[in-house]
Amino acid sequence: MKSPILILFMVVVLLTSCSKDANEVYEKVALTATTSDMEEQILDLVNEYRVSKGLVVLEVNSAAKKYATAHNEYMISKDEISHDNFLQRASDLSLEINAIHVAENVARDFDTAEEVFNAWLLSAAHLKNIIGDFTETAISVDTDAEGRQYFTQVFIK
Repeated sequence: MKSPILILFMVVVLLTSCSKDANEVYEKVALTATTSDMEEQILDLVNEYRVSKGLVVLEVNSAAKKYATAHNEYMISKDEISHDNFLQRASDLSLEINAIHVAENVARDFDTAEEVFNAWLLSAAHLKNIIGDFTETAISVDTDAEGRQYFTQVFIK
């Protein structure tokens, strides 16, 4: 069942050009993208940590997933991790889903959910997002042609 969705997603990715306007890229990312095991594991780790600190569990925001996925595709096209165009993503999320506060964590070159999560915990800026005053999240994990995994987690309130 996942194969048709994966094929659709790959076609969408192949048709998406990094030179296009950011809104066009977001619109081309499949809205029906499924959640991978790695994405679920990261969400579980983040939520377990938040609960251990007395914080609310983050709910998945499927509308925000397209922004996380599009940003991974952008980073893959640039062969680097970055927060490029974050203000545009945050503004778009504010308009689309009435987000009042948006943050994001990014990473590359980790093999497991535990590795990327632990790296984020060791970074003050990433940890601040994990324990921040947010209610929703979206996570995307995508792999480049060399097999390197890219991670984007968007936090929303």
